[in-house]
Amino acid sequence: MRDFQFPGRSPVRATEAMAATSHPLSTLAAIDMLRSGGNAMDAAVCAAAVQAVVEPQSTGIGGDCFVLYCPKGQGEVIAFNGSGRAPKAATVDWYRDKGFNVLPLHGPHAVTVPGAVDAWCRLLEDHGRKGLA
Repeated sequence: MRDFQFPGRSPVRATEAMAATSHPLSTLAAIDMLRSGGNAMDAAVCAAAVQAVVEPQSTGIGGDCFVLYCPKGQGEVIAFNGSGRAPKAATVDWYRDKGFNVLPLHGPHAVTVPGAVDAWCRLLEDHGRKGLA
């Protein structure tokens, strides 16, 4: 395991595939996904789902998902914004009528619907091999 007290890069080598996360169980799940025929997107979503369990203080299904992905054989990077959506009534005029000149950073008026799980489903549908099962 990496010692984060000392900066620098860890030497790594692989012949077929690689995965890295902040927790060994998430990394192992991603590698298992690759070994079972999944691709990089399957492994990434798998690792994110395990992270939600093993490090819930850092990430989870109640958050958002932002992805930069370059499918194998393509030179173009795909950017995916899986941020949550605001309620339909949360318009600029509604906020102004409530006395907000800027969007609040804290409290109930700053919350969006979590977008992570929907993003995982869309990413797997568009770029995965195995799906969310």
